Amino acid sequence: MSELQSINYLQLCAIPDLCNKNFFIPEYQRGFRWGDTQIRQFLEDTYSFIYENNADVGSFYCLQPVVVKKMTEQDVYVNNLESKDDNNVWYEVIDGQQRLTTIRIVLALEKLIDRFNKMHFNLYYKTRPELGRLFDKFIIVEEDDKFFVKYADTLFSDIDSWHILNAANKILTWFQNGSKFFHPSLQEFKGGYFENFSNTKDKPKSVQVIWYELRDKSDPYDMFKRLNDKSISLNNAELIRGMFLSDSAIYKCDEQLLAQFNDEVRPIVEKREQARKQSHIIEEWDIIESQLWDNKFWSFIKKDNTTGTYSCRIEYIFDLISKKTSDQKDSLYTYLEFDDMIKSGSVKDLWDLWIIVETYFSLLKAWFKDPYYYHKIGFLTTELGASVLIELLSESSKTSKAKFKEYIETKIQDVIHDRKKPGRRILDYNYKDDYSMLKRVLFLYNVESTYQQGLEFFPFDKYKASDWTLEHIHAQNSERIDHSMKDKWLEWFEENQKALERLHGRIQDDENLSELLTNFNKEYEKLKSNKDKYTFKDVTLVFDLVLKYFNDLSAKEGKPTVMHGISNMALLSGSTNSSIGNSVFEVKRQMIMDADARGEYIPLCTRKVFLKYYNKDDKDFTVQQNFYWSDRDRRHYLDDIKSVLKTYIDAEETKVED
Repeated sequence: MSELQSINYLQLCAIPDLCNKNFFIPEYQRGFRWGDTQIRQFLEDTYSFIYENNADVGSFYCLQPVVVKKMTEQDVYVNNLESKDDNNVWYEVIDGQQRLTTIRIVLALEKLIDRFNKMHFNLYYKTRPELGRLFDKFIIVEEDDKFFVKYADTLFSDIDSWHILNAANKILTWFQNGSKFFHPSLQEFKGGYFENFSNTKDKPKSVQVIWYELRDKSDPYDMFKRLNDKSISLNNAELIRGMFLSDSAIYKCDEQLLAQFNDEVRPIVEKREQARKQSHIIEEWDIIESQLWDNKFWSFIKKDNTTGTYSCRIEYIFDLISKKTSDQKDSLYTYLEFDDMIKSGSVKDLWDLWIIVETYFSLLKAWFKDPYYYHKIGFLTTELGASVLIELLSESSKTSKAKFKEYIETKIQDVIHDRKKPGRRILDYNYKDDYSMLKRVLFLYNVESTYQQGLEFFPFDKYKASDWTLEHIHAQNSERIDHSMKDKWLEWFEENQKALERLHGRIQDDENLSELLTNFNKEYEKLKSNKDKYTFKDVTLVFDLVLKYFNDLSAKEGKPTVMHGISNMALLSGSTNSSIGNSVFEVKRQMIMDADARGEYIPLCTRKVFLKYYNKDDKDFTVQQNFYWSDRDRRHYLDDIKSVLKTYIDAEETKVED
């Protein structure tokens, strides 16, 4: 977001840091509208944090950002704003009004229970000035042994007042009734809960907000519109950008450099060095962000090729550095981790932290350009996501190149072996029992084949643009034919008729084929002429006749096809698989050739299967039959799988009988 420049100010504020400040809610803001869901989530999140026992000392729960801009004296005067607090300094709230109002309600409720509590801050709503006074008009009433809040007078009868009062009662009700996860009490609200909720930052636990103050010349309303655009949000990337580029950022200057200057000049040198480093970060940030929008690179480092929640893709690099896992629910986790790295001293200063960013990116870019790392790591990332990149980036920094490659190979071997079934061999995987593992192995087979062929890089971007399924190379049975969609039956008859007639044109003296084709055409005419009376049982009988014929052809050459084994499986996109249906090999071959000709992505090994390129070393390769998947075809295919994946298949597995 280009509007977030270095002049802006960013820090973490505990609840006491907000107190005695004055907040102006402009007319472009909608009224307070947090309902049951938002209030409940707010209470459950803060309550669970406060009462968990394993939190580190100094830990805090972080609320979403509050974006403000200090108002000029002229704006304060024009809006007739007066306050005894903070020397009448006012902040225009650009984002975070709902959170501020909820915090203010909690403070008001505590004041009702504890008369000595004076914690507050002022809210002035431009469109309804009297709202700012209602927090002091709360009174508690008791009905049926339950406490509720109402207003001391009837002045507040508008919809905004109702929503604020409703939120206050939701908070009281939650503490009196609890939930299915928590069993709080009103006593806890004025005790342990509020005590921790209102802690200062130096206490073991506290609730904090990210304070983002605009100090540049940007217009608050323009910023409001940008922040409320669904495609733009104040995310980790922008918060971290503010961390690196704010005027308050601290960059330690080289002591040897400073030693060359006297005390008067040193501050100038330090300021110049900070400006130089920040200028470098701005330039490199843009370069990194631009290169991450190369979809081939993005698809290599990301489990899928979608942008997802990343409006700034550099945030993904930050997530890798912070070791953010997929189950981490805190949307600001990465920013908070970066902040902790600085405060805890795990990095010397912001410059050292930025060097880590550049190092991570440079390493990923180097892997992307190297055929070995591209294919191996690209496979692992596709299967395991960011977690494996976090592991690999860590491992690469502490081991030799040879050891790192061993680590990668071991990782791949772990991915394709089913650890839930010890002793289960890869070549024994089958369609029915090991579907996901078999699909994973065939994906690796395609990636490794592309790598070993050495002519191109595997297109992870194209692969990730589709959903992939396993397809039987040789048709299995009629189970997969749709039971009710008769248009699909017509399509099946049409395509298989073409295949049978092409085959009959080559072997006209085959009486079995002639008889099959005659019966097939009769049934096809029946379906076309009287579709309503044609049944699924009729289709099944025809299918079984066709399948039997091709099974018999295949059996003449050797063993019958292992129907659900790896030697009869190929990867196809879901859309292509659906259109092919449960047709004979020649139909599938023709459809895949048509899809390939149209420019659709067909994986390398799938294309080689249906073009029968695995038979290239046979003497009759140029005149081979293309009408069915024979035992010879299957053996050649299986031999190639064994050869390509030999690094990952145990030596004993390669001896498995074909």
